[in-house]
Amino acid sequence: MPPHIHKHSRSGYWYLQDGYYGKSLKTKNKTEAEARLKQYNRGKFGLKPIPTVGEYYNQWIETKVPPLVRPSAARDYKTTFNAHILPRFRRVSLTALDHAEIADFRNKLMAGRSIKTVKNIISTFRSMYSDAQRDHTDLQGRQPFALKWQRQIKERPDPFTSGERHKVLTWWKENDFFYFPWVYVLFHTGMRPSDLAGLHWSDVDLERRTLSINKSRTHHQDQPTKTAKSVRRIEVGEDIIRLVEILPARKLGIEHVFVNKEGRPINAKKWSEHNWAEPLRKLEIRHRKFYATRHTFITEMVKAGRMIKAIGDYVGTSMTMIENNYAGVLSMEPDREIFVKSSERESEMREITEGKVVAGPGFEPGTSRL
Repeated sequence: MPPHIHKHSRSGYWYLQDGYYGKSLKTKNKTEAEARLKQYNRGKFGLKPIPTVGEYYNQWIETKVPPLVRPSAARDYKTTFNAHILPRFRRVSLTALDHAEIADFRNKLMAGRSIKTVKNIISTFRSMYSDAQRDHTDLQGRQPFALKWQRQIKERPDPFTSGERHKVLTWWKENDFFYFPWVYVLFHTGMRPSDLAGLHWSDVDLERRTLSINKSRTHHQDQPTKTAKSVRRIEVGEDIIRLVEILPARKLGIEHVFVNKEGRPINAKKWSEHNWAEPLRKLEIRHRKFYATRHTFITEMVKAGRMIKAIGDYVGTSMTMIENNYAGVLSMEPDREIFVKSSERESEMREITEGKVVAGPGFEPGTSRL
């Protein structure tokens, strides 16, 4: 039903009604009430129509575009609304959203989905509603998304042991050397796979032995890092520099440091889906997700007694995250060199890389396939 006016039978005052939204027009004069209805429909004089979920979404999603938000976030907003929220709420006025309505929506989403997935859907909906509250004062003070959730058992980091790490790296060195540097650098820097995938040659200082992490590559696009703290410059050991130096991308004029065998920047998610499980199965090592390379590095640093802040600064995360997820007794001794110095690793890498270049089927240094 479109917005309309009606007269209260007892008070004699005229009221504006728009779906579930009602507002006294503070007049007993019908002509004046009709004039205010016209003002309301034109969005004038403080009588701004409250849109439906679908109407507000159409203008809201136009503001969720890069560089205002990460490309992956923009895509996720659209996917979530079109798949789950709009089919039910497209024509529902924002004023009609109440706790019972959202709770029922949550309960129906739970069929066949994890709590984490449902929470993400509800959170996306709540994000839009919060923006709507800033745009429409009549929505302020409402809390339809104040739901109670059962506390979930948090998944803890599941690192490899140092022995397992050695076996995994040996497998890549002996069976597919093209990707050995990729796996090795992740294991020995604790970088997020998406951050290493976004590394450009302009971010590498071979002389000073530093890597500048300022991008994250997901969904075939370079994007800002996950958090502001993720932006950092780290010093690495000679072993890592020697591996980076033999990568073919620089000689071929490819912008990204780590590429696949077709010469395109590595997609960390797809790479792990197609390449990570096989060596673990062959080595009879319990499967961990590819992100466990990062967990392994952090765990080894904690076990070595490094200061929490130093670890957090190096891997681009908070002290709280490390304190809450990684056990260990930490010392207060100076610890910068632990991240970059390992004579045993450097000696081994000189032997491995001597006179060697990284190449793969159909992707030989000096032959561009781009």
